[in-house]
Amino acid sequence: MRCIGQLYVYEIKKIIKRKIVWIVSAVMLLLCIFLSFANLISSVYSYGDVDMNGYEYMKKVREYARSFSGRELDDTLLREMQESYREKAEKIEEYASIYMFVWDIMQDDELAQETDSAGLYLTRKNYISQNRADQMLTEKEIEYWEEKDSQIETPFIYEHTDGWSDLCLYACAINYIQLLMIAICLANVFSVEHLRKTDAVILCSRYGKKQLYAAKMLAGITFGMVTSFVLFGVSAISRIVVYGADGLHAALQIVFPMSSWTMSVGGAVLVLFFTAIVISVLYSVAIMVLSELLKNSIAVMAIPVGIMFLTMLVDIPYQFRTLSQIYDLLPTNLLVTWAFWDDRLVSIFGKYLTNFQIAPIIYLMFTVLLFLVGKRRYQKYQIGAR
Repeated sequence: MRCIGQLYVYEIKKIIKRKIVWIVSAVMLLLCIFLSFANLISSVYSYGDVDMNGYEYMKKVREYARSFSGRELDDTLLREMQESYREKAEKIEEYASIYMFVWDIMQDDELAQETDSAGLYLTRKNYISQNRADQMLTEKEIEYWEEKDSQIETPFIYEHTDGWSDLCLYACAINYIQLLMIAICLANVFSVEHLRKTDAVILCSRYGKKQLYAAKMLAGITFGMVTSFVLFGVSAISRIVVYGADGLHAALQIVFPMSSWTMSVGGAVLVLFFTAIVISVLYSVAIMVLSELLKNSIAVMAIPVGIMFLTMLVDIPYQFRTLSQIYDLLPTNLLVTWAFWDDRLVSIFGKYLTNFQIAPIIYLMFTVLLFLVGKRRYQKYQIGAR
């Protein structure tokens, strides 16, 4: 164990002392920060007779939104919002956050300005029912979600949640960023030995066949997990600085009205963070195994980038229920926004699990499998004539 610990520290140093790692890390961190306020610096809004940039406008809307925190989204608040839209233009923005919540459910300007609370929550219920029909849910799955629905209290209590909601919306982008960073930084963990012709010396050394493989893998996994933690953490901090930390304990339905999850916004953020960490472990092991199998860092980087673009461009409709669900469970697909109202379940011995519950289990199983495949390949590798 002592030799593995020493090798582990040495492999960690080998990874983090490369210039490309620091360059890529800086670029990816700046990208995460930029995503926090990119849409606030390029837009100009008119507020009465005054033109504001996106950041100033956001601060004005945030100030009003905070004044509604703790209020029920009932007939009284809806009437106030609707009346403001019939008066002067400068009063409209006072209720902009409330209007956007109502519009997310009604999906129509005219209906949003006319509906009462009964119509609002009925429309939400009908939309959820249609969504479940489109997703081809079974009767058991529908029963599962109806039980969850019964635990959700209406009218909802409004809270300003822009900081956390923006983090949830960009979780998929953060996932892509961590994939690119891990792919670039770990692609040569094994391939560099073959490129520099040092594999013969390493594999013939005392700890070259077994302990070194484990040390390399542990070092790569550590780097991947730290990468995920830092990227997600920086993204969260930058959004809190820009939008504020309000609404952590708000019901998830304030951010995603069509969700039937019985948890808070903070709970959803923790689910995304935990899932991102597990995904980073899978990414790290997969990249390093490819590094050993292909022995070419460029080829290793090309594969995850190709998969990423493929999943961005291709969508499998719900009609192909099994294939579509498997496709949406891919680590590059799981953290998309609509995952919070994806009601398809997986039955394990009669117990139903959501995608976010079953995915980490599947990812860890694939991680172990890939680890063993890479280990066998590494230990069976024979140095040929050169």
